[in-house]
Amino acid sequence: MKSAVWIDRRKEGHLSSQELKLSRPALFHSGELEAIEETALRILEDVGIEVSHPELAARATREGFEFSQTRVRLARRQVVEFLEEERGGARRQQGGAVSDDGCHDLVAHVSPYPQSIHDPETDEIVPFTAARLTEATRLVGSTAGRGIVPQVPGCPTDVPAPLQVILQYRIAAENLPGGGIPVDAKALESLPYVMEMADVLGQPIQSLPVYVFSPLKLAGESLSAVMEYESRLDSVGIGSMPAAGSTVPVRPGEAMALAAAEVIGSALILRDCIRPTVHWSIGVHPFDMRGMAMSFGSHEALLYEMASSEVNAYFHGRPPRPAVGNIHTLAKLPGPQAAAEKASIMTMGALRGATEFHCAGTLSLDEVFSPIQFMADLEVKDHVQRLVRGLETGCDADATVADVREGLKGGFMGTERTLDRYRDLYWHPRLFERRFLGPWRSAASPTFNQLAREMCRELVAGYDYEPPTEVRREIEHIWVRAEQELARKV
Repeated sequence: MKSAVWIDRRKEGHLSSQELKLSRPALFHSGELEAIEETALRILEDVGIEVSHPELAARATREGFEFSQTRVRLARRQVVEFLEEERGGARRQQGGAVSDDGCHDLVAHVSPYPQSIHDPETDEIVPFTAARLTEATRLVGSTAGRGIVPQVPGCPTDVPAPLQVILQYRIAAENLPGGGIPVDAKALESLPYVMEMADVLGQPIQSLPVYVFSPLKLAGESLSAVMEYESRLDSVGIGSMPAAGSTVPVRPGEAMALAAAEVIGSALILRDCIRPTVHWSIGVHPFDMRGMAMSFGSHEALLYEMASSEVNAYFHGRPPRPAVGNIHTLAKLPGPQAAAEKASIMTMGALRGATEFHCAGTLSLDEVFSPIQFMADLEVKDHVQRLVRGLETGCDADATVADVREGLKGGFMGTERTLDRYRDLYWHPRLFERRFLGPWRSAASPTFNQLAREMCRELVAGYDYEPPTEVRREIEHIWVRAEQELARKV
């Protein structure tokens, strides 16, 4: 890996400083990327995409796609033309783009998927109930000023499955401005109510995902949702979650070829068969056969995320974007593993230019939300933010001489320049310990977890958001109707 490089950043109204960036050689050379594309073309031509959704299959037939039983085999010419169009569009967009070399603040997101919570008072992992989720959501909302994107950090489990995501969005609507980010409906029967709530909150759902099943299967509930609500959608995002050695080949290049084939083939079919604009993204994840799970938080996961960024850039015809934005861990409790994996991933990502990081506060991939870990991840984000900001490197001779004269009288701690610049040059942690042993003992030897628990209590107690009365009333009405209508199906 190449060494770190300093990039000069000078902003009006701020100190002259240099932002720390890390450069590295590409993981794939051009010949390997071309081999991945050639392999993907052959997979689509020789094997094809399974399309089992009846309505989509009928539309694909009308559009001239050729089926071999339930598989659509795509001629090389079709795929090459599709990719040329994608790459041409990317080149046109880049032609008018203006590069932004400024230093950006880091932003963190929580995950809406955990169904368990690490109780900071008992140190146990317990189910996410509506009451616990409400408190956790208010904790997240209270940290919006620290670069946290407001979002509900889990899903309640104390109602039947079809109602869980609807209750989740209700909790978000009642405790976050605008309801935060609209939740993933997960199930087709829940989607109408989630859409209604999103309309009430002024952020209508106009894009939905389609999850391709590895290997090479375009089917499932996400596809059915897009087909049913196609008329109100502007765009559809297509992706998959292939696991190297499990649902795709184990060798990284070959795994990328199959992942590219299933996403690109599905995108091509849907582009011609549905009205919304189609976007697509290729990604591969590591799989540990000892634990029979995707090994998120590992160095393999970090490498695969960087590799996926390069492969996506190649197929889309644009420069690679900063990768390493998911601070996952498979640790089940806050501790050394979670701290090491999340901090190392965020540091690497920020040094590579990433500014958004996902899964703050989550453990066991995205099964558990931990308020303690959330506080730790916030502290790490601020720590890394200060690192990438770099140092002020200027030297003003006249001002320095004057400062020295003043400092000779009583040291530099109280000089005007020290007091003026100190807060800009040093980061002051809220929870990390920076004192010597004596002062720490004099303060009753507080542990990180003790301080984090107290901070959580204070943040939740001081959070005072309430939604507009009319919004609360309409959200409540949708929830009551969902309870009545879906209860008959449970």
